[in-house]
Amino acid sequence: MLGSTAAMKAAKKGYKRYGVPGALAAGGGAILGIRFIKRRFLSGTSENDTGDGTATTDDQ
Repeated sequence: MLGSTAAMKAAKKGYKRYGVPGALAAGGGAILGIRFIKRRFLSGTSENDTGDGTATTDDQ
């Protein structure tokens, strides 16, 4: 679980520097950043996929 380890390290560093609010912000930011990277770069989608969910197939 690489993501949880990175989030825990970020939370510890944020706690040492800014207390509980820093831990929440740093840990939450790390989790969101990891999720973004996984979805954006490791998803393996094709290049023509826009990702907006509006697939139009009007072949009339």
